[in-house]
Amino acid sequence: MPQSISPANDYWISGYGLSRHIVLRQLQYFLGPGATVRPYSYHGREGFLINGPQLTKEQIEDLKRQSEQYERQQTMRMSNRSSSGTDDDDCDINEIVSISGSRRHSPTHASASQYRRERHR
Repeated sequence: MPQSISPANDYWISGYGLSRHIVLRQLQYFLGPGATVRPYSYHGREGFLINGPQLTKEQIEDLKRQSEQYERQQTMRMSNRSSSGTDDDDCDINEIVSISGSRRHSPTHASASQYRRERHR
């Protein structure tokens, strides 16, 4: 539900549990078309800088639920699973995904020990 009673101001919220895609896409739905959001690091913590009315705790919880659902769907898509016929609870959103052609074994990628050896020559 859009909120327009509170005055607009700048504030930061933690990005913990929030998908960047969801926050950037949904913020104006919650706070109105004049609200803006951008990724922002505050005291070394990743989050979002928002200009607009303050989000309520309920709105933040709703964004977290949407974020979890979005991340679960993206994980299923990336692992080539169809969402039809599978239970969402069976999917681990932190599942390890193997990447072929890893940089680690790439001849152009130097290890930290190689870097130290060359630096001290």
